[in-house]
Amino acid sequence: MHVSLSEIQTTVCKAAVAVGLPLGLGEDAGRAARWMMASGVGSLAAFVDALDALDKGRSTGFDADRAIAGDFGPKPAGRLLSALRAGPSACDLVASAPSTDLGYGRITLTDVDVPIVILFEALVASADMDKGQCVAWNAGRGGAIEAVCWRGSLALIKGAPEDLLATDSAKITMHLVARKPRGLAITVDRRIQRDAVEIDEATWRRVTTYGDRLLVEATETSRLTGAGAGVIDTD
Repeated sequence: MHVSLSEIQTTVCKAAVAVGLPLGLGEDAGRAARWMMASGVGSLAAFVDALDALDKGRSTGFDADRAIAGDFGPKPAGRLLSALRAGPSACDLVASAPSTDLGYGRITLTDVDVPIVILFEALVASADMDKGQCVAWNAGRGGAIEAVCWRGSLALIKGAPEDLLATDSAKITMHLVARKPRGLAITVDRRIQRDAVEIDEATWRRVTTYGDRLLVEATETSRLTGAGAGVIDTD
């Protein structure tokens, strides 16, 4: 089915809020999903998998005390680290590395539930940076993946686009890149974007089902307490 990029962004944001994320993290997720679909790399199913993991309790947030030192791990232990929860904070920490004691050191995220989500959150974050963010992980049988997000453009250094779709959890490392990389195999530029994309209907239903949780039942009582347009057309 044909879905606009703006609708993808809004719907993923709503779905993220519906599974318990703060609005700010929902907005981050929506932007990352939009950029993924605009790039032509990846699948919206990755974001649905991340939503499912949170909703079913398989994934959780991170230990803030460890994270401030550049080591993101799930809290409580024994679960996976939610990319939707940890990604934005990790990207911010990478961006701030020159002005902290971390310098240009690496940031580590352990047992991330859906690694590709982190990659596209980094891509969004890089748009307003004067440096790049490198994201790397091992995709199991797909081998090593290394990608550089440079001012809104994605450069795949190691691995192939299909490797990004691996569904296994992984340990991710991130660090700043001071120069635009050369000799790239694949470059995806955010300026080359479409207004709408094709999405598998079953995947889209999974996303909208979460978003629909935010709706209230259409009754006279709900209309009088704020739902809908009100009791007269001019409300």
